[in-house]
Amino acid sequence: MSRRSPRLEEAGYYTEEGTPIISYREILHRIFQRRKGHRGHHHKSIGHDGNTSNTGDTQNLNIETPAIETWTGVPTQANHTRTAAVQIISWLCVLLLLAIGLTHGIQSMQLKQDQQEVKILRQQMITMSMQLKEVQQEVEILRQHAIMSVPPASNFALESQGARILHHLSSDTHWPPGLETIWDQIYKWLYSSKAQRRVIQGHESLLPGQCWSFSGDQGHLFIALSHPVSITSVTLGHITKSQSPYGHVASAPRQFSTYGMRTTDEEGTYLGTLVYDEDGAAFQTFKLPNPDKGVFRCVKLQIDSNWGNIDYTCLYSFRVHGKIVEAEGKSTANT
Repeated sequence: MSRRSPRLEEAGYYTEEGTPIISYREILHRIFQRRKGHRGHHHKSIGHDGNTSNTGDTQNLNIETPAIETWTGVPTQANHTRTAAVQIISWLCVLLLLAIGLTHGIQSMQLKQDQQEVKILRQQMITMSMQLKEVQQEVEILRQHAIMSVPPASNFALESQGARILHHLSSDTHWPPGLETIWDQIYKWLYSSKAQRRVIQGHESLLPGQCWSFSGDQGHLFIALSHPVSITSVTLGHITKSQSPYGHVASAPRQFSTYGMRTTDEEGTYLGTLVYDEDGAAFQTFKLPNPDKGVFRCVKLQIDSNWGNIDYTCLYSFRVHGKIVEAEGKSTANT
């Protein structure tokens, strides 16, 4: 015989044969009935013998079936809250990952931009360094040749003192194309002679256009000096940027060389190469690096380049300074 509970026997759970009156399904029925609001009411249950019996109040049964009573087939409010919390946390994690990825992408783009800017700055610094070296070289050349703001009083390439231009040994004057008649050629020769003489007339003030020009950026001018001279320095003159109607002096000489000659037939003695500063004063005086190379009757002014004008170069003034050599072999300085 199966083991029976005294408490259930007193509650009428078993029949006379010992079988349970209330089935498992009846318990579920009771549970759903109770959850629907039928607490405290009596209801009938059908036993295994087919008879109905009054089970009495639910408190009389007092059956402990927590696992069966809690299963209703519908999620509880706690389950809903837990599921919502998990979903929120999942979305927050996804958003956090997206934010981290976006931040990393932005930082990568900024890093690339910074690298490009650094590269551009490095190139600019290299360019500026090269330009600075060029400026330093030109400054060094100017320093070595000691440009003086006030030229010496002596000028042995002065027309009024006896100096003259050797036209047949000098470069041709720049002239617009189209002059083909004989009269045009005569006028050109007369104008050229007059323009070349302006360079040695010793004008203290220079006016725009009052100069001698030759074609291109290279040319030369031969000058017969007024006296035999031991040349120590030369002065080259050109209008300043502030005087120029164009605001620049592209036609001004840039690099020029000086040669001394005893006669017009010889090749000439190299006295030095100098640089005229386009941003400097109108008259710039240069000390020659080798002033004691002899006594000369003529000077050749060779223009090697200008400041950018490819059509012509202008000469406004040229002066030669030095010491006159006397017949006895002594020299005296002219001041």
